[in-house]
Amino acid sequence: MDRGRHHLDSEGYENIPCEENPTELVMRMRMVHEELKEGKRSRRTQRKLLMVLVTLLVLVFMFLIILIGLVHLYYSTVSSQIKQADSQISRALDGIKQNILQTIRKEIRVCDSGWKKFDGSCYYIVTTKKNWMEAQAICKSMNSNLVIINSEVEQNFLESLTNQSDFWIGLQRDKVDKYEWRWLDGTLQNPLEGFWMRGEPNNANREEDCVHMWYGEKWNDAKCIYPYKAFCEK
Repeated sequence: MDRGRHHLDSEGYENIPCEENPTELVMRMRMVHEELKEGKRSRRTQRKLLMVLVTLLVLVFMFLIILIGLVHLYYSTVSSQIKQADSQISRALDGIKQNILQTIRKEIRVCDSGWKKFDGSCYYIVTTKKNWMEAQAICKSMNSNLVIINSEVEQNFLESLTNQSDFWIGLQRDKVDKYEWRWLDGTLQNPLEGFWMRGEPNNANREEDCVHMWYGEKWNDAKCIYPYKAFCEK
């Protein structure tokens, strides 16, 4: 009896499940804890990557906006410069056209009988000796004025017509500044740039307020009441 009971008790104990080892449980808990921590780290890493990606997208978007603005500004500037260049070219072409037309008009200008043509102007020689005011009046009656000399070429042309005679030209002493000379069209004449005789103008006899072409066909100041021939120009 005792042996049988003892045998049955041994078999019963063998079939009772043993409780889990505490060390293994702790290890499992640590493993679960590590897995949770790893999951948290992974989620934090993903969030960081997402934030970096969003930041990069925002920066790219801002860069594109700035780039589009710069491109628009560049093309606006280039377009403005092209318009200015076109305007300058147009003005230059208009100036060239005007010069060509003026040259053509000079070439085709026809002078009245008794007038001499030169470089786009017509010249008339008043052979009757008159004082400066009377000579200008004669030129006015023919729709012209006493000659205004603008270049050395024109001066040389008039010198070739003088035949050693005295001729009034359209230059007078300025009424305000006695040291300046003014043409009939109102422009000032610089004595250093004209065709004056040496030592002229000198106002030697006082009131020498008018100018004539004299000895050597150069300019000289003289009293306006003196009688000389004259050059008219139109």
